[in-house]
Amino acid sequence: MKTKIKSVICACIGAAVLAAVPTQAAYQVCAETQNTYDVAKILAPVWEGDTCYQESVLPVAGAYGGDITIPLLYSINRVLEVQNAALTVTYQEGRDYSVKDGELVVHWQGDIPMMSRAEFYPTDSPFANLEDGGYLAFGEGAYFHNKQIVVSYTHKSKYDGYVPENKGHLLPKLHQKLVADGSLDLFVLGDSISVGANSSGFSDIHVSPYLPIYPQLFADGLQQGYALKNVNLYNHSVGGKTSGWGMAHIEEMLAEHQNVDLAILAFGMNDGSLSVAEFNTNLTLMLLAVQERFPNAEILLVAPMLPNPKSSFNQNQAQFASGVLELESEGVAVADVTSVHQSLLARKAYADMTGNNINHPNDYLARVYAQTLLATVQKKNGGQPDGVSRGCGAVTESAFCAPILAASAVAFIRKKANKNRRKR
Repeated sequence: MKTKIKSVICACIGAAVLAAVPTQAAYQVCAETQNTYDVAKILAPVWEGDTCYQESVLPVAGAYGGDITIPLLYSINRVLEVQNAALTVTYQEGRDYSVKDGELVVHWQGDIPMMSRAEFYPTDSPFANLEDGGYLAFGEGAYFHNKQIVVSYTHKSKYDGYVPENKGHLLPKLHQKLVADGSLDLFVLGDSISVGANSSGFSDIHVSPYLPIYPQLFADGLQQGYALKNVNLYNHSVGGKTSGWGMAHIEEMLAEHQNVDLAILAFGMNDGSLSVAEFNTNLTLMLLAVQERFPNAEILLVAPMLPNPKSSFNQNQAQFASGVLELESEGVAVADVTSVHQSLLARKAYADMTGNNINHPNDYLARVYAQTLLATVQKKNGGQPDGVSRGCGAVTESAFCAPILAASAVAFIRKKANKNRRKR
């Protein structure tokens, strides 16, 4: 069954920075970006099943021309369809591509465009290639989207990477709201990834197939999966921002709302210079602000995708996931996109899944973001809470982190955070 998804993004571009424009309304709908999608296919987890839908790759010409071979996440059993990323052109097997030993072979003389070597290995760029020398290809907007293709195929091999844990038992109040004809208020605060940078449906890019940004995909997945009547999405994310900025501004953003059921805090990409302890301190202050303002709200912390490992953006981001897991408790769960992305990178090239080749997802990886969040909020095997094994030191009782911590503890953490900011 196909369900209409409303692509709802309140955003603007200022200089080179994408910034979300918070509004009092739950949605600001751009009618021209609405489209009809098969939600079941878009949000089918890439780690499950025997069929992959619209898996993206970037064909880059070989050094000496000729056909190129591209490995996919799985070994191909049968190709269903190969299209451009806009889904407006379908390529022909035999003429444009073939399959050899389970991998996609793009034919040099076919109609599938290949990014030239000069484009992929430029002589100048804002980002140096720290591994190989020279520079990294970089482009915002739809630059990489227009050069990527997507492959739908069946496979017989099994996924052997990280599978997101079901942590619905940590979010009991959320699950009380996830009932037929229910309503849910989602609050999102993060950086340009959560703004929707490089998603085709992001209002300032607006190219086919107009796929919504990942917070919207998550909201629509919840609405369809739990037959909710209404999911209100309030996205306050701003491009280029850090967890320190989020810590400083979250209270004023929360004050704009009458209710928050689930707060999604998604930082880390721009925090690479921080230690895990500094990053956790900033997140702790943000989750405290949410709990203080809305005691019944629960929190989903998102460990981010990884930056291009050859770029200067690649610093401490990979370490944040294990550190953030220490903050889990009843009412606070972690969606580990970092580990999922690491698993995908074991099979696929970074350029296959990026929107700018440095630090943004393309449509495919934005779908993986939403799939990871949806899997995280599910209960294990549909069962009941089974206790908490992590969070706030070695304590394991599920009630060890009260919604509002003692004033002295809050003051201590804020004092520590201010000291860290002065050092930086």
